[in-house]
Amino acid sequence: MFFLFLMLLTCIPLCIGITILVLFKKNNLSKIIFIFLLLASFWQLDVAFLYSIDLFKEETIEIFFKLFRFGSIMITPTIFYVGYTVVQETLSNDLKKKWRFLVNRATVLLFYALSFLVYISGWSDKGISGLELIQIGSHIFYFPIYGELSWIFNFNILLFIVSMIICFSISRHVQDKSMRSFLVYFNILTSIAYAIGALNMFPSSRLYPSSIAILFFAISLLILSSRMYLDIVNNMNKKLSEQKKFLFQVIDLNPNYIYALDENGRYTLVNQSYAQLMGMRIQDMIGKTDYDIHQDTLVVKQTVNQEKIMLKHPEKLFNREEAVTAASGEVIWVQTVKVPININDSSALLAVSTDITERKQYEDEIKFQANHDALTGLPNRRMFNENLTNFLENAKIEGSRNAIMFLDLDRFKYINDTLGHDVGDLLLIEVSRRIENLLKKRHNCEEIYRLGGDEFTILLPHYNATDSEAFAKELLGAFRNSFLIDGSDYFITPSIGISIFPNDGDDANTLIKHADTAMYYVKERGKNNFQLFNSEMHQEFYRKMMIEKQLRTALDNEEFELYYQPIIDLKTNEIVGMESLIRWNNETLGQVPPDEFISIAEETGMIIPIGHWVLNTALEQNIRWQKEGYQPLTVSINVSVRQLLDPTFLEKVKNAIENTALDGSYIVLEITESIAMYAEAMIEKLDALKELGISLSMDDFGTGYSSLSYLNKYPLDSLKIDKSFVIGMNRDDENKAIVKMIIAIAKELDLKVIAEGVEGQEEYQFLDEIGCDFAQGYLFSRPLPAIDFKEKWLRAGD
Repeated sequence: MFFLFLMLLTCIPLCIGITILVLFKKNNLSKIIFIFLLLASFWQLDVAFLYSIDLFKEETIEIFFKLFRFGSIMITPTIFYVGYTVVQETLSNDLKKKWRFLVNRATVLLFYALSFLVYISGWSDKGISGLELIQIGSHIFYFPIYGELSWIFNFNILLFIVSMIICFSISRHVQDKSMRSFLVYFNILTSIAYAIGALNMFPSSRLYPSSIAILFFAISLLILSSRMYLDIVNNMNKKLSEQKKFLFQVIDLNPNYIYALDENGRYTLVNQSYAQLMGMRIQDMIGKTDYDIHQDTLVVKQTVNQEKIMLKHPEKLFNREEAVTAASGEVIWVQTVKVPININDSSALLAVSTDITERKQYEDEIKFQANHDALTGLPNRRMFNENLTNFLENAKIEGSRNAIMFLDLDRFKYINDTLGHDVGDLLLIEVSRRIENLLKKRHNCEEIYRLGGDEFTILLPHYNATDSEAFAKELLGAFRNSFLIDGSDYFITPSIGISIFPNDGDDANTLIKHADTAMYYVKERGKNNFQLFNSEMHQEFYRKMMIEKQLRTALDNEEFELYYQPIIDLKTNEIVGMESLIRWNNETLGQVPPDEFISIAEETGMIIPIGHWVLNTALEQNIRWQKEGYQPLTVSINVSVRQLLDPTFLEKVKNAIENTALDGSYIVLEITESIAMYAEAMIEKLDALKELGISLSMDDFGTGYSSLSYLNKYPLDSLKIDKSFVIGMNRDDENKAIVKMIIAIAKELDLKVIAEGVEGQEEYQFLDEIGCDFAQGYLFSRPLPAIDFKEKWLRAGD
């Protein structure tokens, strides 16, 4: 029975070793402690078999005793292995270097090898010669008889002492307080237990010391491990508590609104910012639902339903913008990110809201600015186009009649030019306010838009022709009284054009075009009136009005392009110059011929900026080609009388020559016979142009005013015969005669002659025979864009 009791004792160190492995998650040190306790169990086994007299023969008992002596002997190097593990995993790099010569893998293996020799020696007769049966009182047991090599076993005891000293010295240098305490006490208690176990060498001890030693080993290690584990847990709890405290401080200091809700919608976390927003204390919100806090049950119900849906999709992250009413009553916009999370097998919803009120206000302001006129605050062209599309879609669905009204202020440009843009802007503001007030009082469904400048539009839903006319009369009546600007009265009138859906069109572009046409129709007939569009309005008038309107923005939109037509010397058949010819391609009108828009440009005064652009572009292109190494050519530029009458024209020409650095001898200005009407005024200006080195040519000679008497007064260099005479020469002898006469007059006045419109070889030969100097026309080339002209006509210079 005592043998069974001793066998049960062997389980205690093993169980405690397993417990330590579990506590410390099988780290290296816990594994070595487990091995240490396993060896202690083996130590107890060799003693237990010495008490198995009734169960086994003496030879069998001796074999088991020698076998399990492995435990008590191998404890020694295991202690040293503990020291080695502490050095490798716990000490600083400097201390590792200090101990590496004494405590390293080689010395560990050496200690295990020496202890193994001690163990092996026990199997020989000189180590343990046999067993002696001893009876003390009621206890009968075998006791080992050591032979002449017993000193080897004593050497192992000395090796144990060395291991303990080294391990103890290493343990004192461990930085972690809990670990250091564990190792120091482990060394002390292990030394005591081993000393107790060593008393087994005396028969009178009845082999009890080994049992006491292993119990001491096991219990002390359990106590030390539990203490260290408790310290670790306490430290972890302390750190967690500090981290939790820090986290809550961070959350509270965060200006964002942070909160968490459980499955029932109760607040489990609220930061200071969110509590202040709700006008409550944090502790008063925890455990409550929105229903407890808010009175608006409908809003709460919708919010709770949304959050329940979110909790069903824990893999998703919800991000949305929402309006929140603060305790102060102020509505703020927040961007909320809600993340479903699982805590202790229950679902929760973590939310972080960022105040985006300022951003939303900025976005609203940007949107307002994008859709409204900066001066008057009225909706602008962009919003008009958007609303008109919706307006027409609704009208088509309802099958209703609707009207679009275009309004333009009469002689507004005169006010801007004479009184300044500041007064003009104030007048536009007052006009806008007066129309808005009229709409608010009597026409709440209508809205006015400012398209730009002095142009306004009004959308009139459910208005037929009669209703629109009545409203137009009201609108005209609103302009009968003066506008007070800076203490002064100003009178201004509108011209109004109206188109009706669907009579005048069923799409936005058509309705806008027809309302615009009707408005210009009013302007042509005296202004200060209104007009409904009708299909009988002359298409030519509309075309003219559209050209005039589009012409005003053509330069800004870069719609013009210069083409070039070569001028050929009839004697050498070589190119000597080129005429620059303007072309206009408009998105609305398409290609507009010069004959169609030049006259309108002259009427409106647009010819001055257009002519300035032509002059600069032609000179820049010419000098660019010369710099590229092509032969120098003269460039002919058409100049209207309106340009020549411009007081700044001469200065503009000077500036163009200076800016391009083109020699004046390569510039030819073509003027028309109509300058005869301004003979005296023109001569001085033409002389000034000649002083710049520029050549002057009379264009379209023979088609305009009778100006033969002025030819010798003008400082001209050449005449250009109009193409109407040249094209018809072969079919009309009179034209031939006129051409001959013009050339003869030119020769008398020492002027060069250029014939334009040369299309056939016969015409070419005839002109050469009668002494014409130069020619241009389709026989040689049509007018070409700059890139095509360059490829076809330009040659490298000498």
